[in-house]
Amino acid sequence: MNFNFKPDKEAFEKDGYLLIKNVFSKEEIEQIRKDAYTSFEEDKKKNLTFRHASKMSNAVYAKGDILSKDHLRHVLLDERILYLVKTLLGNNPVYWGDSNYHFGTGFRGFHRDNIDRTDMTAPDWDGDYPIVRLAIYLQDHKNYSGGLKVRVGSHKNPSGKPVFIDSEEGDVAIWNLRTMHSGNAVRLKFFKNLSINKARREGWIPAFMKKDQQRERATLFMTFGLKSKHLDRYIEKHMLGREDVLGYLKASRFDPKVLDLAKEKNLEVLKLIPEYGSLE
Repeated sequence: MNFNFKPDKEAFEKDGYLLIKNVFSKEEIEQIRKDAYTSFEEDKKKNLTFRHASKMSNAVYAKGDILSKDHLRHVLLDERILYLVKTLLGNNPVYWGDSNYHFGTGFRGFHRDNIDRTDMTAPDWDGDYPIVRLAIYLQDHKNYSGGLKVRVGSHKNPSGKPVFIDSEEGDVAIWNLRTMHSGNAVRLKFFKNLSINKARREGWIPAFMKKDQQRERATLFMTFGLKSKHLDRYIEKHMLGREDVLGYLKASRFDPKVLDLAKEKNLEVLKLIPEYGSLE
């Protein structure tokens, strides 16, 4: 199948991230945005929505992965998304229930998403790390705050130069889980590419100096990978080793026929606990 974009695998492997332009049309993004709000209303009725008890975040979340959301699973299973991930990983990806969507401004600050985030002599840093996370931002972050920053090359180095990811409606950002990144990035009105690299300082910037969105920030995150020792360790330590993550998996209830649909798309879904992907 032909698509109107071609992911640059060489650039991704070199820099640890990639922005792919125009994966979706703006009309599709508007529909996904509506689907996300519809899904959130359904999750409210199921008592699955929550906020973190922190002044650092005003975001609202929903338990349960995107595959379990009737109105949103089409995004995770979209052939463009799977083609993008397969191209960058070099083979058909697997998925294990690690995805979510949320609204509002959440936590910020540079960090990594892998297990060994600071010790580069630890097992995560042995060879390539074939686990990636992608984000679909449902609003413009090329010109406004709320998007993503990464440190270039930090998937192979202790750090790297911070850059804004200039995502617009329809783009997809993807990064290696070892890449240092920061969400909810603040853009200044008069120096829009000036990166404030301390989360606390970003939080102190007054509203009149920021290029804030005129609409609520809405974002979808999805994680894919290849079967490997690194994925085994990520599943053991992160997915099965944290009660909050287990709560997401336990809330991910859906008709098992969905797993057949994923298989038809050459996406293997790992069922980490009995409750995942069950209606019982």
